[in-house]
Amino acid sequence: MQIDPTGDSVAGIKYSVLIFSFIGAAVSLSYAKEMTRPQALTAITVGTVVSVMATPLILHYLGLPQELDRAIAFFSGLAAMRAVPVLFSLIDRLRDIKLPWLSEHNDPKE
Repeated sequence: MQIDPTGDSVAGIKYSVLIFSFIGAAVSLSYAKEMTRPQALTAITVGTVVSVMATPLILHYLGLPQELDRAIAFFSGLAAMRAVPVLFSLIDRLRDIKLPWLSEHNDPKE
C-alpha cells in the first residue's frame, strides 16, 4: 500500500476513512448505556483509531476492492466502539478478583 501524495490524506490515512471511522464510532455511542463523559470520549477515540488501523488490513486480507474503504471504516468503527464497553466491564471485573497468592497483608512467613 502506497501513501497517496495528492493531499487527500494525513499521515497516510485518507480523510474519508478517518471521517467514516469517527462516524461509525459516534453512531455506536448512541447505543451505549451508562457511560461517563471521559469513558465516552475514550470509547470514540479508541473506536476511531482501531477502525482506521483495521480498515486497510480488512481490505487486504479479504481481497476487497479499495472502493469499499469507507463502508469498511464505518462498520469497523461500529464494531470497535461496541467492544470498548466490554473492555471497561472486564477491567472492572479484574479489579474485584482476589488472587490467592497475593495476600492483603505483606506478612513474611515465619
